Amino acid sequence: MRKLANLFLLLFALSAIFGITSELLQLFFAIPFLTQVHQFSWLMCIFCGGIVYLGFAFNRHLPKVILFPLFIWILWGLVGNWPLGDSGEYLQLYLLCGQLALGFLVLQLNQQINHKSPLLVPSQFVGPAFNGQTLLRFSLVNILVLPLLLILVSYSFVDHLIETKTAGYVQLKPNGLYMTERIYQRGDKRIRLTGMIHLGQEDYFSNLMDSISGKRTLILAEGVTDTDGLMTEHFNYGKIADLLGLTSQEKVRFKGNLIEASDLDQEMTGTADIPDLLPADIDLKQFDPHTLEVLNALAKYVLNAESLTSGYFEFNQWAQNHVTSDSNGIIMDDLIGKRNRSVVSYLPKALRKYDTVIIPWGALHMKGIEEEVLKKGFQLENSQKRLSIDFLLLPYEKLWKSLTRTQT
Repeated sequence: MRKLANLFLLLFALSAIFGITSELLQLFFAIPFLTQVHQFSWLMCIFCGGIVYLGFAFNRHLPKVILFPLFIWILWGLVGNWPLGDSGEYLQLYLLCGQLALGFLVLQLNQQINHKSPLLVPSQFVGPAFNGQTLLRFSLVNILVLPLLLILVSYSFVDHLIETKTAGYVQLKPNGLYMTERIYQRGDKRIRLTGMIHLGQEDYFSNLMDSISGKRTLILAEGVTDTDGLMTEHFNYGKIADLLGLTSQEKVRFKGNLIEASDLDQEMTGTADIPDLLPADIDLKQFDPHTLEVLNALAKYVLNAESLTSGYFEFNQWAQNHVTSDSNGIIMDDLIGKRNRSVVSYLPKALRKYDTVIIPWGALHMKGIEEEVLKKGFQLENSQKRLSIDFLLLPYEKLWKSLTRTQT
């Protein structure tokens, strides 16, 4: 156990060193060279720390004063160092420096305790390791602690999954769901990639609207059309929004002069402080018939269901019988790939005419769109986050009544 604890101490410090080096390379040279190394060392640190923590039940010699500060730091890391996780461009670098300082501090403290080495030495583990009272105390304390640890680990996993799937355009924090906007610059041209969500607080949408000025600005709007009436079910998020006390994106309309694609070839006229608005999405007739079938089923069983819970299970049952791994690829290409190719196709003409192009699309689209923007030579200038769903403002009593009514 002593060797494992020493490995944990070293991994804690090494993870910070790798992280600091990675941050410096990205901040000043845009080189993500050690990012994966840092992530791997941090995961190994967490894994090793978990085993060492369980070791407190069986080894009374493990020094709590040395190890507990590191455990607390890791727990803070599992929630993204909230509420400091979004407080500036260099914050992550500062936090990593703090981690390294803490690591060296406990190593120095340990050397003062054993008078030999920064690492744990055999003289600190003299005598029988196991003690029944130690095991009993550990078990009693962890009746409360282990469920909390399970919640934190689960939260961290979900947060990482969401952030990975959306390329960081959606971030889960203990207080709510945040949407990211990244601003890219190339010369005097600017592209604002604004990750959106179908449901959000009204303030989130109004703050986004207020941030858009109109001089030489174009909004490439999202919104699939249905000229042939292929949707047999009413597809909107209104019922879910009402249940959660949120505003549906369908009710949000960007202010702007509506233009057509042919207008991109015309000269700029007028200087009014209102942007031009171009629908840049595709029509449902470009979707595969199976995708339309899935969308209609989703609207029928979930979005228009009297009960959200029972509707979800009904749709899940339907999907098991109608959606295969092969069809899933077709569906995702329709919903993401084709639509991304559509909005990106407008960029060459849009950038010749406008100084600022705003793309307020769903967060799942942003990874692909961002890759195309980077290929055009744009570089990240700035990013900001907006709180879209505040967990403290959700109507939990109303939601609970809806769920319990479903189960009876």
